[in-house]
Amino acid sequence: MTTDAADAPLRVLIVDDDQLVRSGLRFVLRADAGIDVVGEAADGAAAVEAVRAHHPDVVLMDVRMPGISGIEATATIVAQSDSRVLAMTSFDSEDQLMHMLKAGASGYLLKDDPPGLIVDAVRRTALGETVVSGRSMAQLVRSAVEKEGGSGRQAALERIGALTERERAVARGVASGATNQEIGGELHISAGTVKTHLEQVFAKLGARNRVQVGVILERAGLGPAEV
Repeated sequence: MTTDAADAPLRVLIVDDDQLVRSGLRFVLRADAGIDVVGEAADGAAAVEAVRAHHPDVVLMDVRMPGISGIEATATIVAQSDSRVLAMTSFDSEDQLMHMLKAGASGYLLKDDPPGLIVDAVRRTALGETVVSGRSMAQLVRSAVEKEGGSGRQAALERIGALTERERAVARGVASGATNQEIGGELHISAGTVKTHLEQVFAKLGARNRVQVGVILERAGLGPAEV
């Protein structure tokens, strides 16, 4: 990546059938000089066309829309472009969450999440992270483990046993849905140091993303507060 490309603002497309919601998200994102809102769309079909026209880094995608839904639009966008999709909804629905992630969404937020969390989620999504609202993280992890029927407990315990005390603390924060900055604040370390510890957590647990960290902890029968 060239220096110019690295310094360029993140290109974001906002997709929602409610104009007031689009205006609010546009206001929140444009307050960050490192983010450029390159377009908006009011339904799934328009979103697919807008991605082709604007080539955004991140698409903020409403889940429930008339015509082509956010789930269908996400699947098409992920298959046809390099844009990452960050789903947003007013409803904390486990079914919606699972369908959006299966369609290829990189994360899932609630529309009433704080502005700072939304901006941070956009940046993390652009970096390739899986971002899930703390409330939704618990649902996703619980659902995944319940479907396994309790299998894999011993293997999960062995993996967690390889973590250092600090790495366990970072894993606990990840499982609760906290951001690197929030975890750093709790542990009195920098977000960069959290990222370094998290890389070790991923490697030792054999996890590819933050959701899988939560699943492994839950599979072992360890809630975030008990790790």
